[in-house]
Amino acid sequence: MKQLFEPVRFADQKTFIWDYQIYTDTYYKGYYHWHQCCEIMFVHGGQGNVVVNQQMYDIRRGMLFFFQPYQLHRIYSEVSPACPFQRTIFYIDPQVAENLLQGFAKRKAMFTALWQGKDTQYAFDLGERSGILEWALMNYEQSTQGNTEEDAESLTMLLLQLLNCIGTGDPLLLHTGEHRKLRYSEKIMGWIEEHYHEEVNLEQLAEEIHLSKSYVSRIFHQETGGRLVDYLTARRIKQACRLLGTTDMSVEQIGIAVGFPNASYFNQLFKRVLGTTPLKYRKSN
Repeated sequence: MKQLFEPVRFADQKTFIWDYQIYTDTYYKGYYHWHQCCEIMFVHGGQGNVVVNQQMYDIRRGMLFFFQPYQLHRIYSEVSPACPFQRTIFYIDPQVAENLLQGFAKRKAMFTALWQGKDTQYAFDLGERSGILEWALMNYEQSTQGNTEEDAESLTMLLLQLLNCIGTGDPLLLHTGEHRKLRYSEKIMGWIEEHYHEEVNLEQLAEEIHLSKSYVSRIFHQETGGRLVDYLTARRIKQACRLLGTTDMSVEQIGIAVGFPNASYFNQLFKRVLGTTPLKYRKSN
């Protein structure tokens, strides 16, 4: 498993990282991870899925995804030369974005809701508005050509245009439990959210979602492209990181609290996943 926490390193005097029209037509499996800042992704083309907040959303042209700071997510795309995955991704510190949006009360309130809300929407189908956002992204890319310094005015305009596309398009999630039947993988993730801190019993999980024990892991992989054990590990380690950073609990207590009663195994797994021990992680964060 790759590193779960991916800190975004902003260069000196930079508050924004911009990757325009990323093109991938070979291997792209993705993995569960999170960042300390906001990540926004617009899909120009491709197919696959995004897992975030125990829900799964389809990837296709015109989809816009907003990932909150420290929000566990995974992007998976089925790519080939005939069907490449094309997306624009940018990262921004939410406090910086709010400062740029001073004077635009409604848009600032919308952005605050996006990055702080507990029941925030994470996926937007922009539909006909996707062409407007593509034009805005292209304009920003052209404005940055040859510039070594950030242009706050251009960045503010980009944020306003993005928020306008969300606000004037269909603000409802493309996929919600109210509009469709949940996939098995979403039921599994919902069950894990309630039980990850316990000893996970595959038989109990299978019984509650009315599947055979042998089919649970298989259907999760088929629907998400990832392994059930990786998702469970990512969810536990993410909670461990939160407890290490916000409490004075001992490492052994934290291991027990997130489902690892064996302190030695917890330390080994944490180091294998994040590349450092829980104590060193606590000191560095």
